[in-house]
Amino acid sequence: MERNIVFDLDGVILDSERLVLSIWDFLGGKYGINGMRETMLECIGATHEKTKEIICKRHGDDFPYDDMRAEASEQFKERTKKDGVPVKPGARELLQYLHTNGWKIGLATSTKGVTAKDELKFLGLLKFFDYIVTGDMITESKPHPEIYFKVCEQMGVKPEDAIAIEDSRSGVRSAAMAGLKVILVPDVLEPDAETERLAWKQFKDLLEVRNFFIKS
Repeated sequence: MERNIVFDLDGVILDSERLVLSIWDFLGGKYGINGMRETMLECIGATHEKTKEIICKRHGDDFPYDDMRAEASEQFKERTKKDGVPVKPGARELLQYLHTNGWKIGLATSTKGVTAKDELKFLGLLKFFDYIVTGDMITESKPHPEIYFKVCEQMGVKPEDAIAIEDSRSGVRSAAMAGLKVILVPDVLEPDAETERLAWKQFKDLLEVRNFFIKS
């Protein structure tokens, strides 16, 4: 097995998506906007630009996206300022195992670079990633495969010689379209039939992924 792996961030390494959904759901109630949780579920894995496009399509072009995003961001910072964003079960153990055993480890996240790196640094996880592609480094949002082509180019490997770990439908499609083998670890969004078909392997958490690599 080639030892090249690329992680998504939110919903795979960081248990952030539940918090984001609860914040936007709260803001929807605060401002009398119905269906915010359902809308944000559709936005999982998307860049900020794509998120704005999805929200405005569903709620109208006059939706105050920039103001609500700013308020959501402040709430997110407030709720995570003490302990940081919660880390998904098994993330530290898996990253340490891969690092110890000489894997090339990349990151392909729709989150902006400064935010992603700050969160990982605060949690002591940034040291594991030598190759990082973020949402402000690409022009097309997942499920477009651009981000995975870009990170594989950084790593100096062919996509077919790398493994991606994703949680969302758009993320799995992005990695699979680029040609990577995809490990699906579902988070808040249940996979549909296409997502399960595209996945190479599926596990309930990253501890199971680590055990799979140990036995492989």
